[in-house]
Amino acid sequence: ILLQAKTLLLPPPQLQLLKHRPPPIQPDFHWLDNMNPSTTILLEEWMRLAHQESAAIAASEWLELNDLLDQKDRIKLLLEDYADDDFSESDRQLVGNIISVTQQNQIQLQTEIDSVSEQIQQNNKSLTTMRQVNRTYGGTDQSSFWHSYS
Repeated sequence: ILLQAKTLLLPPPQLQLLKHRPPPIQPDFHWLDNMNPSTTILLEEWMRLAHQESAAIAASEWLELNDLLDQKDRIKLLLEDYADDDFSESDRQLVGNIISVTQQNQIQLQTEIDSVSEQIQQNNKSLTTMRQVNRTYGGTDQSSFWHSYS
């Protein structure tokens, strides 16, 4: 009888297994609270445009570069609508990468500006020399060499 009483008091084996199982693991989605896909999409587009700027500068495509800068200005206006806490940690890293690429673009652009400035100075020197030679032949700046013989 004592044995029967003990078996009646013990739960069935399936219940014993359930009692000893650890509680189910709850997935940790707290990072979603700070994620704003809109900011990420806008920043990724900004990065894409920054890389295109590099190519435009290297190819001396100044009209294309101007268009790309206009597109970035529009994205900047959209990003200004978000608060600082709307940006995730990955957004902040992306901003750091964007700043790096932008600084490289500025250096590349300054190199191109310096090159064009030097070319303009050389052309100005050549033009000054040509005007001096023209005056030596008795010409003036307004009329061409051939005009005096017609």
